[in-house]
Amino acid sequence: LAWSAPSIAQGKLQHVVPLALTLVLLNPALLIVDHIHFQYNGMLLGVLLLSAAEIEAGSIYRGAFLFCILVNAKHIFMYVAPVYFVYLLRAHCGCSFGCGHLGVELRIGRLLVLGSLVVGTFAVVWIPILYTGQVLQAFQRLFPFGRGLTHAYWAPNIWALYNTLD
Repeated sequence: LAWSAPSIAQGKLQHVVPLALTLVLLNPALLIVDHIHFQYNGMLLGVLLLSAAEIEAGSIYRGAFLFCILVNAKHIFMYVAPVYFVYLLRAHCGCSFGCGHLGVELRIGRLLVLGSLVVGTFAVVWIPILYTGQVLQAFQRLFPFGRGLTHAYWAPNIWALYNTLD
């Protein structure tokens, strides 16, 4: 693709782009590694990008819904939640922070709709878990402190000191 980029920009070899994209996306090795070993990280990263694109395009609630689904599908994306929270609170709900004061343009209606969407999405996902009494098991799987914090996908740079003691 890098070789053909200048030609594509000039309108030549436009047929290469769909072919190259198809070959990359349908690469069996990539599918096996990504969707078996890494538990659908590629697809979920696509959902994250789709969520951000929806918010950028003005579909705030659709983007927020996609992000809620994403966090419930794989909790490792929770590290992005503070960014979404601050951005949506400032850009959509009108709350501003600065100089030791809270902005007075808070749009309560938008905040309530957005909050209801988030709470409702989490409720739909978690009510069956609550109903079946599997909350403790769900949290033990989400946060495997019993196996050590460096197990599997925990970032080793954050837990380097803990790893030494563990």
